[in-house]
Amino acid sequence: MFNLSTQEVVLSIEKSPLRIVHGTIYQEYQDFFGKEFSFPTLENRKFSKLEFQENKPRRRLDYNDDLIKRIKILFMNTNITRALENKFNTPLKFDSADVWIDDKGYKLPPHRDDDRTKLALQIYLSDNNEGTSLYDNDGTMRYTFPFKFNSGYALYNGMYSTHGVEEIEKDGRTSLYVRYS
Repeated sequence: MFNLSTQEVVLSIEKSPLRIVHGTIYQEYQDFFGKEFSFPTLENRKFSKLEFQENKPRRRLDYNDDLIKRIKILFMNTNITRALENKFNTPLKFDSADVWIDDKGYKLPPHRDDDRTKLALQIYLSDNNEGTSLYDNDGTMRYTFPFKFNSGYALYNGMYSTHGVEEIEKDGRTSLYVRYS
């Protein structure tokens, strides 16, 4: 059964060290939703194209789907927001959440997120694909987060938070992306 636990998420945030590497501030997570977490099938659910990415092989779960509504409620929880605020030492406000499916050929060049986003959290919901990479400001790749189910990262959006996705080689790169302002 699909169950989202505020307590498991808060524990993941609290126990994962804050890393600062070449000015990039982030956390890396394993078993983010707990060891017993499973994610429901996305078959027969409605998906939409992302704004400004209509021509890319990326889809997002429709905002009217009950699953995304439950995910948004979870990440609006003050205990989760407070745990992230304490870890990153900055005030945060939940902004949005998406479940994305990236298919073969999707890529996103090195970039920094929009200034409206202060912190982004991405949790992988499938296995065996390409993870998000961190880059130096000159475009040199420094690190790629392992793409493993129920793992991921939180990335503070700042001067050194350049990240991207190398070209996806297999369909079905599924992830949860949460934004805080």
